[in-house]
Amino acid sequence: MTDFPASGPPELPRAQAAPGLSRDTVWLLTGLIASVLAAVAISVIGMVVYPQFADTFTAFTLRGTDLPLPTRLATRFYPAIWLAPALVLLIRLCWPGKASRAIAAGVAGLLILIVGVPLALVSAYLPMIQLMPVL
Repeated sequence: MTDFPASGPPELPRAQAAPGLSRDTVWLLTGLIASVLAAVAISVIGMVVYPQFADTFTAFTLRGTDLPLPTRLATRFYPAIWLAPALVLLIRLCWPGKASRAIAAGVAGLLILIVGVPLALVSAYLPMIQLMPVL
């Protein structure tokens, strides 16, 4: 039998934690990236999709029917989505609960992406959807 020394195995130095991003930084970056992606996607929709529906929108208004409010707002003010990253930063700076500021900013950015892009697409098709019962 082999005798082991009573002192045990030699101590290894403790590993230092690798420097990384804090949880707050990850949430803030998530919100900023999501809001910028939403701004890019909605800008592309505004510059590519809405012009393809211009004839339809014109015919809709010549018929004496107003375009739905979401469609009018989306076609006129889609560049305002570029304020979304600033909104994420503003939430990060001004949210009342200090511990949840970064999470609120991240969630806001994600909501802008998840809700804003589909709404921009639906607003383009909304006049045709309104006409469906008539046809």
